[in-house]
Amino acid sequence: MKLSDFQKTVQCRFESCLKKVVRHVVKDYQQGLKRRKDKEIPFCELPEIVVEKLAVWDEYETDYTIFNVCGNDIRICDDELAEALKHLSERNRENLLMYYFLEMSDTEIAKRQNISRSGVFQNRHNSLELMKKILKEKR
Repeated sequence: MKLSDFQKTVQCRFESCLKKVVRHVVKDYQQGLKRRKDKEIPFCELPEIVVEKLAVWDEYETDYTIFNVCGNDIRICDDELAEALKHLSERNRENLLMYYFLEMSDTEIAKRQNISRSGVFQNRHNSLELMKKILKEKR
């Protein structure tokens, strides 16, 4: 069946209009992508400090060992370190935990443990040597 001139004209106009619509839809889509690209940052490109703020870390009691020193609970996440600390006497363990985790000075620790400041230093030094020896044996 042959199309009349009028039908051809209508068909050509329709196709022309359809092409314009498709061109504008594609153009709008590309502009939208460009706007999003300008305003958005891929998650992999975020600085680590921002990711840390967004992250939520679950903590379970099995993930750490708790030592109570001076009324403070000190959580040790490293199992090997916790085991090495358990091998120390209570006084030496408290000495290390107060110094490194509670950031107490030798003088403050000496007052709490009723020993001299040099005794605190010597106990800590000996405790660290013993822990080093324990940790080497386990490896």
